[in-house]
Amino acid sequence: MKTLICSVFVSLLFFASSAISQNSRTFYDVCESNEQTYVDFHRERIVVNRLTNDSLVFVSDGITYKGNKVSGQEFLEGGKDDTHFFAYRVDDNSFFIANTSMTAFAYYHAEKSKADEADNKKRCAVDALNTFESMAKSYGANQRSNAISDYESRTKSLTTDFVKNLRSRRVDPVLESDIMKWWKGPDPAKIPDPVIGIYFLMGDYEYARNYYGTVLRRTIDALILWKERTGTKCFIQWRSFGYESLGPGVFDKSMGVWTKDSNLPLPEYRKIQAGAWSEVDCTPFVKQARS
Repeated sequence: MKTLICSVFVSLLFFASSAISQNSRTFYDVCESNEQTYVDFHRERIVVNRLTNDSLVFVSDGITYKGNKVSGQEFLEGGKDDTHFFAYRVDDNSFFIANTSMTAFAYYHAEKSKADEADNKKRCAVDALNTFESMAKSYGANQRSNAISDYESRTKSLTTDFVKNLRSRRVDPVLESDIMKWWKGPDPAKIPDPVIGIYFLMGDYEYARNYYGTVLRRTIDALILWKERTGTKCFIQWRSFGYESLGPGVFDKSMGVWTKDSNLPLPEYRKIQAGAWSEVDCTPFVKQARS
């Protein structure tokens, strides 16, 4: 009895391993674009465990990748971030894999000899590639557009929270008045966007010195919050404001403006670059603008 059970168990293992080996096939890169696909995918051969209209499973360089049919589309999508890809099954023995911008592709075939096909149109399945591109290119473009929109929306939210929690670190009516004069500009006929707030980011002046230690100027980083005069949007910008040195302990009365090669850090690896405009939500800051 024990011998019979062992024999059945061994037989089951044999059939299971046979099924796995039959489902796994080696595919060869028989045609590719000048621009390469992702390094992990750009191999002369890969092992494919599943290839259907609904799913793709393959192993490249020891890593397993999976793709599934895109809802409402006739191609597959898989991976994420740096390994995000589109794929298109041509038939049981071949498929395309491409980056999501459709600027690079590789055509894999179960028959290695397909790479020796003299007719490039047949070797590269150009008609199928054109079909793949016509479907996936616009889909990928919309995907990227939505991702950019989501990123910008999230950045705006994080920036708004940053400014909401900001407290000016200095009381300096003279410098504040000079900043407002700079904001308005020299042309009295030009009406600038109204300033909602000025936030000093430093408690005291920072002194810039030359190689010999001589003071060149003193500055304070400050952030300006304003609203469009003819629109509905609010923005911020931060720069360094201060005065040039005229000699030991003496500084110019005219304010200067400098833009550092620096950033204010935000959560989620975002940042506010010095001198750049960043949009914020107006709602938390609606109040009387400065004149």
